[in-house]
Amino acid sequence: MKRNIARATLVIVSAATIWAAVAAPATAQSFPGVGIVMTYNVNEGTDFLQAVGAQNQQQFLLDVGQILTQVQGTNPPERMQAVARQILSVQPELLSLQEVDQWYTGTFDPVTGTCGTMTLEYDMLQELLSALAQQGGHYEVAVQVTQNVFPPIPGLIPPTNYFCVALTDYNIILARTDLPSWVFQWSNPQSGQFVNELVFQTPVGSLPYPRAWASVDAQFFGHTFLYINTHLESFDANIRELQGGELRAGPANTSLPLIIAMDSNAQAFPLPQDPTYLDFMSAGYNDVWSKLFPRIAGLTCCQDEADNNPVSELYQRIDLVLTHGKVTPWEALLIGTNPRSRLPDGLWPSDHAALEAGVVVGSN
Repeated sequence: MKRNIARATLVIVSAATIWAAVAAPATAQSFPGVGIVMTYNVNEGTDFLQAVGAQNQQQFLLDVGQILTQVQGTNPPERMQAVARQILSVQPELLSLQEVDQWYTGTFDPVTGTCGTMTLEYDMLQELLSALAQQGGHYEVAVQVTQNVFPPIPGLIPPTNYFCVALTDYNIILARTDLPSWVFQWSNPQSGQFVNELVFQTPVGSLPYPRAWASVDAQFFGHTFLYINTHLESFDANIRELQGGELRAGPANTSLPLIIAMDSNAQAFPLPQDPTYLDFMSAGYNDVWSKLFPRIAGLTCCQDEADNNPVSELYQRIDLVLTHGKVTPWEALLIGTNPRSRLPDGLWPSDHAALEAGVVVGSN
């Protein structure tokens, strides 16, 4: 019932917005600061686990081959079409995206040990932006921050298909462009990488694996707030907790109302809760999902990394919308959890579910 009331409230606000746009209201702040945000890890196609434990160079080459085969099997262009449909089903004003990657492939000469010219194979951001536009969406990139870069790395698909693969992983904030500025606007894009980072040790050398954050100042109906997207460390809990501390002490240290829409990799459900999540709660942050639905699991992660499991395998809640200061949630909705979300070829749009949240800024 709460969700239906919230939806009805949004319809009323939207109707008021249309009328007010025609009637030219005196001030935007005469309306409540109502808006919708969303966080969505769209899945780069692998979690790199195959290569993490490689003990020798030959095994590493084979593991990289498995990674590339898996990424190709997830069909990023097709999945971005589905992701666009899910985004447009709620049309958030601000959208946090994680694992939005560019994948490059090229030749490898095992005799000289060198990579040839690299060619862009998948550009998930452009694929998603094109899909949004084709489906009638109106979005622009507010912030695009590089999270990590893997230089050309050799791989092998048996028996003799040697190749090189490279990756650039981005965190993205998208913003709607089809609303009057007094209804929604954004400014002051900021981004950075955390000091604390993981470094993979592999048979071909050390591979840094940094994490990043991005932010904008925004307004819903003239009510200003700070909006942050981030993707905290998944492999190392200690590094993740340090990154959470960096976030609170740095970019999230503001007197403005604050919304963080992120893939935290910090388990909020089931118990035990991750120390990083508990740190945010101890610091006075509010978890939108648990505030609205304290008895509902709200699972967001993870389907099989290949995205092709027939039955949902979501088992934990790590994709979060956290607030601080004068922000009141009125709705939260999971998108992409139902098997009917799967594409005709059996792929899920992502290994994560998306989390949408309706908020009122300037009220609590």
